[in-house]
Formats: sequence, C-alpha cells, structure tokens
Amino acid sequence: MKFLLPFVLCSLLSIVHANDQMREWTLTSGKKQQAEILSYDEPKKIVTLRLPDQTEVRIDEQEFSAIDRAWILQWVEQDEEARALLTKLGGTFTEHAGTGKFKTAYTVYQPPAAAAQKSPPLFIVFHPGGNGRRSIYAYIEAAATVGMTLVSLDYFKNTADEPQKEEEMLECFTELLPQIEAAVPHDPNRMFMGGMSGGAWRAYHYSARVARPWAGIYAGGGWLGGKKYYHLPYPRMKVAMVNGDKDAAANRYVDPDTALLQKAGCMVSIHAFEGGHQIAPPSVQEKALRWLLSDSAQPQAQP
Repeated sequence: MKFLLPFVLCSLLSIVHANDQMREWTLTSGKKQQAEILSYDEPKKIVTLRLPDQTEVRIDEQEFSAIDRAWILQWVEQDEEARALLTKLGGTFTEHAGTGKFKTAYTVYQPPAAAAQKSPPLFIVFHPGGNGRRSIYAYIEAAATVGMTLVSLDYFKNTADEPQKEEEMLECFTELLPQIEAAVPHDPNRMFMGGMSGGAWRAYHYSARVARPWAGIYAGGGWLGGKKYYHLPYPRMKVAMVNGDKDAAANRYVDPDTALLQKAGCMVSIHAFEGGHQIAPPSVQEKALRWLLSDSAQPQAQP
C-alpha cells in the first residue's frame, strides 16, 4: 500500500523559493541529500523522493540512517492519523482529474456543513510542493468547522519563479478552473484561493491574472513577490495574512504588501500565531476563514 503525506518543515528561506516539505536525508553511505518524500511503498520498503531539480529517485528503506527510518515510520503514522481525523469530522473526500491538455489531479473535501448548503463557499488551495492530495489534510479541520469546501491542487508547485514554467502553470489553471466550477457545488461569489508560502504567492498572482469574482485570499506565510509584482491588477477582495510570529522572511513583507493591496481596494486582516514558516494551527486557520466569510464591509478602492 502506498502512502502520500507532506512533511511541513519550518524555513526562513526566500518565500517564493521556499518548499516547506524539503528535509535533509542521510544515507548509510554517509551521503546527505535535500529532498521531499513523495511516497512509501510499504510492502517493497521503497521510498520515493523528489530532489530540488525535480528528479525523482527510489531508494530502499534500509539505505537510510536510523533516524530517517524512524521518521518514515512517523510519516506513515501521520497518514493514519489524518485518515482518522477525516473519519471523525465526516464529509466526503473525492479525487478528480481534469480533462484537456494537462489532466491535472485535484482533491475535494466537502464537510457536512458544506454539503448541507446548496451553494457553499469554496477554497482552492495551492501548495509549495505540488502534492495536494495529502496536503489537504492540514486544512480539513478548519474547513469542516466553518462549512467550507476545499479543492486541493496537485501539479502547481514552486518553480523558483521560472517564467516558462509559470506560464505553463497559468495555462493549466485557466483550463482547469472552469472544470472545477462545473464539478464542485459552490457559491460563485464566495470563491477563495490561498495556501502556504509559495501557495499564497501563486494565489495572489492568479487572482490578478484569472478573471473571476474572487472573494478573497488566505495567505499563509506568503507575499506578493516583491515590487516586480506590484503592478498586477489585484481585484478588490478580502485578504487574510496568517503568519508565524517568528517567520522573519514573510513578516518583513506584511506592511508593504498590505499597503499595496489596500490601495487596490482590498481589506486586509493579519492573523499571527506562535511559530515560524509553517502552516497555522487549525484554530488560527478557522479564525482567518471566518473573517474571510464574514459580512463585514466590502473592499473599496482607494483614490
């Protein structure tokens, strides 16, 4: 049986380049390798890793150091805990694949409170490492509490801001979004995007480049990308910035990004928690999502 689950690692790297699922692995040979885990084939004891250059390698579990083998066991147990959480919360968890050129996979979680609504709010989540099938579990507790449907995307991941890859991903999202809208019940006026780190960065940019009545952005440890992206036509929407108090890299951009977004007519709310460059606890996520869904005054453009 194969298990897929992300590992969230605190990082103070430049946000757009940061992948919060990378870690350093040590082999019995003494070699060290930065990589993210993609899967573990338990019967064959084979671990699949993805290197920083996106190359995928398959390594026998016994080739890892003792501490890494213990971590792999914990990784598997975390998967089981995530499944138990889903059972506790209830709702439906379904996997889909887009059609057309890209055939991108995405996962949908609809909590009971969302299923009870004819048109529930929708939250499209991007991730730094592109493994949305497992990364979705980090958000389901807060989504279940507020009654919001989650759509977690595979494929979209950090590219070090490489123009060709980014244009390809934008084309993919433009193709996939209408399919999601047709397949997943939702309120078209309560569509949100966001994610952690590079996932927030991507959501910001797509809100400006993909015409939709975007209701808001959930930005976990993210940024707009610096002044080179300040010219984008960000729509009037609500933005919840959700940062760890020790996330120095992300926090340095809170003030300038807020000023730029407010100038574009956005309402910005900042939510802090104790921690670094990592996904916020469910209670903090819930607070931010409730604010995004609230009936507070709508954003207005500033002169």
